[in-house]
Amino acid sequence: MIRPFGLRDVLAVRQLQPRGVAFDLRRLLLRPSWPSRAAILGYLTRHHIGPLTYIEENDAGRPIGFVQVWRRANPDEWDLAYLAPSFEYERGTADLWLSLLTQLVRVGGERCVSRIYARPAEDWEIEAVLRQAGFTAVVREEVFVLARSSAPAPAPRGLRPVEQQDRPALEALYAHVVPQLLHQVEALPPQRNALGGLASRLWVEEYIWAEKGRALAHFWLCGSPRGYWLEMVVRPECRAESLPCLRYLLMRTQCSDVKPIYASVPDYGVGLAWVLRTLGFESYHRQVLMVAHTMARARVRRPLLAARMEDISTSIGRVPSSIRTLPQCPLPTDRHPMMR
Repeated sequence: MIRPFGLRDVLAVRQLQPRGVAFDLRRLLLRPSWPSRAAILGYLTRHHIGPLTYIEENDAGRPIGFVQVWRRANPDEWDLAYLAPSFEYERGTADLWLSLLTQLVRVGGERCVSRIYARPAEDWEIEAVLRQAGFTAVVREEVFVLARSSAPAPAPRGLRPVEQQDRPALEALYAHVVPQLLHQVEALPPQRNALGGLASRLWVEEYIWAEKGRALAHFWLCGSPRGYWLEMVVRPECRAESLPCLRYLLMRTQCSDVKPIYASVPDYGVGLAWVLRTLGFESYHRQVLMVAHTMARARVRRPLLAARMEDISTSIGRVPSSIRTLPQCPLPTDRHPMMR
């Protein structure tokens, strides 16, 4: 059984963390931190700032592994951040991971968490264990990197910062471009929700490329002293023409070999990889978004039966039956499995 992290576990986590696997590449690149430090921060702040960490013990009570998750801005969603040890260091690690992840899903349900997200590197062994624990692959992504400065570029016509009144146009854009499966597992646009507590420690800019009130593209750029992260959603017919927009966004960064910019492109964004390579980006990493639906509390209705209530006068006449079903009333919340 897993249990919450306590200060007595600091040494064990420090010993295990060099042999672990990080799942949140964006956090790892922009705001890296040792899992032990993050675990202490979460413990001291009751997880208002840091992550939640859970420890797996053997029969002798010795910690043999841990799992770490971060809350999203939506508190009923978690991001898997770290698992230790990795397959490379221990035999039987797959069974340990399966135990950690299965119990994590159970704990998430007990804490009213509806979904747990993971972004592992493309690796059949890791994906197989995640699937056994209830995770489903949703979309695959390729991450590109650029590590040199860009020449000045003017702002293209129609490109401007996102304003509140642009939200309906962005929702229409995502509905048109993003596959329906993603709509079912993640609120769109997902960027700010996915950042969670990291948002306050990053520089963030959002841009919309629009024409006659119709959104053609959405660009989301965040940065830290260590680098930048770019995500984009572009209509298929406009992807080749998005090159000037990307040139302008690159000009707004201080991209260099010590402060690179990373760009994530999902596989359904066909054509965007070619545009990035035209600008000098190189392939850096491939990952897959996987989601586990947990248990959640939900209000349900049940019929309330009252016996031996005969010949009751009502506004529509008499009820002759000896047993009558009264209007359904909400009862205390019960647990039920979320639909996948």
